[in-house]
Amino acid sequence: MSPSAVWSPHVSLTQALFALSDALDLVGVDDVFHGKRVAWLAHAIVKILGAPELARDVHHAALVHDCGVSSSVLHQRLVAKVTAIDGHSEAGARLVGDFQPLAHLADVIRFHHSPYPELVELEPRTAKVSNLIFLADRLDVMQATAAPGAQLDVLAEERLFGPWAHLFAPELVDAAREALRDAEVVDALRDPTRERLVVPVDDTRFVLTSVEARGLALLFAQTVDAKSAFTARHSNGVAALALHLADASGRLKSSREALEIAALLHDLGKLRVPDAVLDKPGALDAHELRVMREHAGASRSILARIGGFEDIARFAGQHHELLDGSGYPHGLRGDEISMEAQFITVADIFQALAQDRPYRRAMSPDDILAVLQSQARQGRLDAGLVAIAAKDLSLMWTLARASEPVSELAA
Repeated sequence: MSPSAVWSPHVSLTQALFALSDALDLVGVDDVFHGKRVAWLAHAIVKILGAPELARDVHHAALVHDCGVSSSVLHQRLVAKVTAIDGHSEAGARLVGDFQPLAHLADVIRFHHSPYPELVELEPRTAKVSNLIFLADRLDVMQATAAPGAQLDVLAEERLFGPWAHLFAPELVDAAREALRDAEVVDALRDPTRERLVVPVDDTRFVLTSVEARGLALLFAQTVDAKSAFTARHSNGVAALALHLADASGRLKSSREALEIAALLHDLGKLRVPDAVLDKPGALDAHELRVMREHAGASRSILARIGGFEDIARFAGQHHELLDGSGYPHGLRGDEISMEAQFITVADIFQALAQDRPYRRAMSPDDILAVLQSQARQGRLDAGLVAIAAKDLSLMWTLARASEPVSELAA
């Protein structure tokens, strides 16, 4: 693909959401596939209701209903509560509302932990879909914490429908009761493979344009960056810096769209890193370092499951590889590392050093440049890209700091 080419992949919205929900599932660390199980349960209930017109919206909303949850600590609190008022629903609604193909589902996400009687002012379809996501979510939390072999329909009566039935529309409760008596539905919930949870949804009219693919990347980049107060808009900053390095060097081998999306999603796998590791104020021990380093491979694995994202997955997954082979996860050397990944690597180092971290304060532009030049002298970073950083240091600093919260820029 020439540098002037426009990236025009055939990306299915449903497939992309199913794959990217892998990242949201990682927030639970040990409890994977929550979003997919909620989608599976909600789809089963929709079938029982005989409401196929709801199927696509229910499926898409279920897959992203927790996009406002980045913290593993918050995830644990949500699992422990039936009605969860932690701001994550509002945060998720803002993210979804900014992505045009899902914007009509913003209120579904905003109210997906609200009791059905409180939804009377919502449009009836939105109220039903939102309440269905709430019900499926609570049912999945119940089954995920149940003893092996527990009879889910009986357990639901004891733990949910008995004490909490007033939270849900009666017709949804009746349909859920029937769904939990279906062996196929229950077996899929307990199956350890993600493929068992694929829902057959017709989305032939929902193929993303390159602009929409970028919008979806922005949605998930914001979810990643919200995981820590120290990484606010980090991914946006890395994307801006990587694009500048690509433009200034004239060495881009792919498209700007693919590079930008890869830069936005390079840290997708960090959603699995426990908060205590990501925000540790001191040096990581050997185990913590291994956990942290797994994020690059996780980012590549998730993105590789999206048709049309193959190159993006490669670029993102290589962003911690170094030219001398001392990087990770595969110790690639020289030309084994894509040029796009090298743009992201230099951008990532620059932007990270320009931000406060729990173990140090943000570095000055000159100190950041000294780090980059040292890495280049050791053969780890491309000397030409570091030379661009030196020549355009003021601009690089501005791009990096533009990703900081406004309050910090004014400080």
